[in-house]
Amino acid sequence: AIDYGTVDRMAFMEHLDIGVPIDESKRGSDDVLLLYSSDKTLPDAKHGNLLNMDPESALEHCQTLKVVLSDPWARGKSRTCMAIVPQWESFNIYKYMRVPEGNKKTGAKDEYPLRFVSRSHSDQNQAQMIPNYRTETEPSFKVLVEYLQAMPKAHQEMGDLLQQHNVEPASGPLIVQVCNKGQSEVLMNFVCSARARGLNTDRIFVFATDVYTYCQNLGLQLCYHNAEIFADMPERAAGHYADTTFAKMMMAKVYCVHLALTKGYSVLFQDVDLVWYQNPLPYFESNDLEWDLLFQDDGARTARYAPYSPNTGFYFVRHNERTLFLFNRLLKMGDSIARYKSHQAALTAAINENVSWIGLKVKVWKWGDTNAFPGGVEFHRRKELMKKLVKGESDVQPYIFHMSWTANKDNKKLFLQQLGEWRVKDNCESGADECCLAEPNIVCHYRDKPSIIPCKDSPPIDKGKPSFW
Repeated sequence: AIDYGTVDRMAFMEHLDIGVPIDESKRGSDDVLLLYSSDKTLPDAKHGNLLNMDPESALEHCQTLKVVLSDPWARGKSRTCMAIVPQWESFNIYKYMRVPEGNKKTGAKDEYPLRFVSRSHSDQNQAQMIPNYRTETEPSFKVLVEYLQAMPKAHQEMGDLLQQHNVEPASGPLIVQVCNKGQSEVLMNFVCSARARGLNTDRIFVFATDVYTYCQNLGLQLCYHNAEIFADMPERAAGHYADTTFAKMMMAKVYCVHLALTKGYSVLFQDVDLVWYQNPLPYFESNDLEWDLLFQDDGARTARYAPYSPNTGFYFVRHNERTLFLFNRLLKMGDSIARYKSHQAALTAAINENVSWIGLKVKVWKWGDTNAFPGGVEFHRRKELMKKLVKGESDVQPYIFHMSWTANKDNKKLFLQQLGEWRVKDNCESGADECCLAEPNIVCHYRDKPSIIPCKDSPPIDKGKPSFW
């Protein structure tokens, strides 16, 4: 580099939206450092001060711009240096740490030599696990073959059902959900909530992984079960995040999006543990049209989800050659999904590679006060925002609320009840016509979690936490 300049970090990221959810600036990390490779790249103000420039002036002669994201504080735990080496360029980061060989839990120390590690290697010297060939990779081959063999029949049956109800790709995206018996009550609540608000559900396509869910009268016109694809899927609800049942359902979520995409549809995928305040489809038909994928912000800021932290329980996929390529790749990552017991980490890894490789355009809406797609991170971390939401006074009119960041189905129901968003009769299995409540069943459970009414007399779920109200 022959010179350098600086630009305000937030101004730079507003000028060039690269799609990642931008965290608030901190002292010492509020500027972007620009390196200029030759005289021809310098801004017209090159004889003046190149510090604190506006983004447009700073970049006016850059014909190619390469953006590198790096946390200068390294989450406050490590001393990080950056080396930019003049050489035939690489689009990967080579990471070294002063840690011992093996996975001994210890922090980085000056006494150790610099050692090459993976990009997600933690400050505690813990590496992301590689799938085991015998127990995870080899079985994933068998499952993939079974899916590919069943795919033509599934396409035909899906096509017949969609044609029967005049739901064509040209008429708009398909809303895809996947559900088993254990989660059917939560899906019922979604349907009841949409009905209560008078919202159209005609483009919702439910993939039922068991006959019970498929046969249940949900009041939805598009419900499909394929015995070959979903033969080994569990009926029970997951006991907790990332248990074996959860892991198998994650693979089902990959199949469902892949089937809809390869039928020619853009897809809005959503978990069953959410409610609509308004139909989200019009948003995707008129906003953010330049992006291939749009995600709710998960809120987790751990290395394996960096830099996007996409919540894979609510996201939009625009049908094109780039997204087809991405999900064809994800389909072959069954061993990674089995290893991590979630498709979130596998999809994040696939996104990172293909953003760089094929120019995939990915956008994640930043969680917080201006987020029109709030979820569990706001529920647990933004008390004042949640008070505005339950009062109907949000800064931005939300489209949905996603009850993510919750241990299991039982807690989801309890949280939705005290939010005033549970509309299913207890122990009712006779279908939406009989089970939906005209008014929500509001019940206090925990004083320290958001609620539509004060729950001060209820116990806290988190020990020692004060009342939400």
